Amino acid sequence: MTLEAGTRLGPYEILAPLGAGGMGEVYRARDTRLERSVAVKVLPEDVAASPNALARFEREAKAVAALSHPNILAIHDFGIADGVQYAVMELLEGQTLRERTAEALIPPRKAVEYGLQIVRGLGAAHDRGIVHRDLKPENLFLTRDGLVKILDFGLARPAPDKTPEDETTVRTQEGAILGTAGYMSPEQARGRPADPRSDLFSFGAILYEMLTGRRAFQGATGIETMISILQDDPPRSPAGGREVPAELAALLAHCLEKEPDERFQTARDLGFALLVAEREIRGESTPSGAADAVSSAKDASIAVLPFRNMSADPEAEYFSDGMTEEIINALTGIQDLKVAARTSSFAFKGRDTDVRGIGRELGVRAVLEGSVRHAGERIRITAQLIDVTSGYHLWSEKFDRDMRDVFAVQDEIARAIAATLKVRLLGADSPLVAAPTRDVEAYDRYLKGRYFWSRRQTKAAIREFEAAIALDPDYAAAHTGLADSYAVWGFYGGIPTWEAFARARNAAESSERLNPDSAEVHLSLGIVEHYYGWDIAREERELRLAIERDPRSDAWFWLTLCLVVSDRFEEGLEAGERAVAAEPHSANARAVRGWAYAGSRRFGEALPDFVGAVELDPEAAFPLWSLGFAQQQTGAFEAAIATLSRGVEITRREHTFELALLSGACAAAGREAEGRRILAELHDRASRSYVPPFDLALAHASLGEKELTLAALERAFDERNALLWYRIHFPVFDGLREEPRWRAIADRLARTAPVRRGGGW
Repeated sequence: MTLEAGTRLGPYEILAPLGAGGMGEVYRARDTRLERSVAVKVLPEDVAASPNALARFEREAKAVAALSHPNILAIHDFGIADGVQYAVMELLEGQTLRERTAEALIPPRKAVEYGLQIVRGLGAAHDRGIVHRDLKPENLFLTRDGLVKILDFGLARPAPDKTPEDETTVRTQEGAILGTAGYMSPEQARGRPADPRSDLFSFGAILYEMLTGRRAFQGATGIETMISILQDDPPRSPAGGREVPAELAALLAHCLEKEPDERFQTARDLGFALLVAEREIRGESTPSGAADAVSSAKDASIAVLPFRNMSADPEAEYFSDGMTEEIINALTGIQDLKVAARTSSFAFKGRDTDVRGIGRELGVRAVLEGSVRHAGERIRITAQLIDVTSGYHLWSEKFDRDMRDVFAVQDEIARAIAATLKVRLLGADSPLVAAPTRDVEAYDRYLKGRYFWSRRQTKAAIREFEAAIALDPDYAAAHTGLADSYAVWGFYGGIPTWEAFARARNAAESSERLNPDSAEVHLSLGIVEHYYGWDIAREERELRLAIERDPRSDAWFWLTLCLVVSDRFEEGLEAGERAVAAEPHSANARAVRGWAYAGSRRFGEALPDFVGAVELDPEAAFPLWSLGFAQQQTGAFEAAIATLSRGVEITRREHTFELALLSGACAAAGREAEGRRILAELHDRASRSYVPPFDLALAHASLGEKELTLAALERAFDERNALLWYRIHFPVFDGLREEPRWRAIADRLARTAPVRRGGGW
């Protein structure tokens, strides 16, 4: 049945025929509601009478309608009118790839440009579990504005219910051969199941044809063509055709492997290989600014700026921060790429700084910036790589994906950067971002936990990490986050010491069982030992193992503290320098270097680092209380009160240790009434929840209450308060050194954690 001009199918008015094929006739039409031109595809009468053909037509419409990608033909509507089954699609102006190849040879650079668009469209379909299974030049359309559109998903259908063993396979009936001879994969030719790798084989045949002007596989009959697919490798220099460019020869061979396991495994991997080939083919045509930035791998360096949170909920900032950190982590795994440290990049968060200035300050050649919109199960991520010398955009992309694709997007961004900067990837087929969990909700809760942990909001962090573990008990990173949070919570006060110790150690050991070679696991074990295990040798061993696994880890910070509390101040200063070198914009790293001086009571020398740390991050808890502590010891009592008050405010008065320090600063400044009010607050809190006795001892000692101080210290020993063996030597307790009860506690602690005490403590 041919539709005449003026025929109405629902709100669509037929204008003129556009073409016909085995699966339908296509017409130019007008959408009378929206006043726009569209294409309408209808089934011929003989095909419409076939239940199988009708089901196939519906599959095509539903498959395409489920996708939204610039390189896939868009479906607007689907319906039936007067017995005519139809689908409404965007109207395309241009020609098919078959028509284009019939005109003249396609330049290699243009062929790769088309290829990249095809692969991106395939990747979007594959991500939704849809395999095309009939990719050929007739099903690829080149629009007048340069876009490539994938057409005709008539052989495509959504993947069946997925199993752990087979997540993407799309099965055909046993023995059925579906596809087009000359472009189908060997497994399709054998009537075997087709999966995304089948489309990649078909793509290889199409790319070969674009490059050489000759078909990769062709016989006198369809059967002979399929035999060629099963047995032959297309020649690099076909008779009468153009030679395959050297930059693409290996890539094509990889696409056209006979066994699916030997091909590219995903469209994403193939896309990155094409990006590399494109750079090589472009050669001198690359703009000069970009050429300078990617001229040699040894110069490749990058800073990843914090992605902007574009979500409607400002609380979703944890997700954009987490995405930034994950991409940084992925890039640091690339051997030949220098990556600015996390804190260095985050130092520019919220600052409207020109990329040239960022490049100069961080010493990098390129900057990655972007944004994240997180809404329910959907994420939209934009990313752009910029040359800091010229401001030229080297690469940009937008990703609209389901949350379950978040790790694939991170990997895709990292690989695109590696390809753009011409950085060599070791194990190119292996993911740069290995999914740390099978549960995206667990990942979301983990990112929230890390966000709260970075702000030392430990109770909130614990809640999120525990939720992540409940969703995925094998999530190793969530266990280390939980261990770190419990350890620090016990130090700052609010949970019984033994409970903090037990929970932190259990979480760290659980993570060790799951991922024993992880730097983060050894770091967590070292942190737990630092506060509660009191075994300096074991703590140092764990921290050095963490550094060995990842020299850029936070272990330099903790190793500095380990060396300082064991009176190894010169070694501590050296480790502190390494911590600052690894994270030059880290407030904590700057503050810990100050402790290499403060640990030996050289508070005046420590002050510049403490002040600098607070300037780097005015809301970081550790630098604030360290600065306030040093200010008090140097006699700047009012400054100490102001600094410690700020720290107490930022931590929402949750840290009883900081409240005790503030009480002592008030007493030292002669503001005894204020000091006693804070002490009363601590005792009131102790009647309702846990307050470490050491914190009470600290406040009592500042107020000159010797007996109450000693009693509190004895309880602190019985309850094994965090780091007590070191903190009992704080200057505030100097007046008690001749007291037998104080000496008894100090001696018992020395036997428990034997460290030579010296340096004036």
